[in-house]
Amino acid sequence: MEKCHCAQITFEKIVETAKQQGQDYRDVVKACGAADTCTACKDYLIAYCEQHLQLVSAG
Repeated sequence: MEKCHCAQITFEKIVETAKQQGQDYRDVVKACGAADTCTACKDYLIAYCEQHLQLVSAG
């Protein structure tokens, strides 16, 4: 799973927005309403964001 179908936003876009705006990804998720309607993507979304933001900060 690569996106929240309910909010029509990719996980990549959430990570990019968090980095660009200097925000925690959870704030971006909340603002766009991702993982809030059916919540099917929630676990995938959290894992994706945490993995990709760790790789960025470690590199």
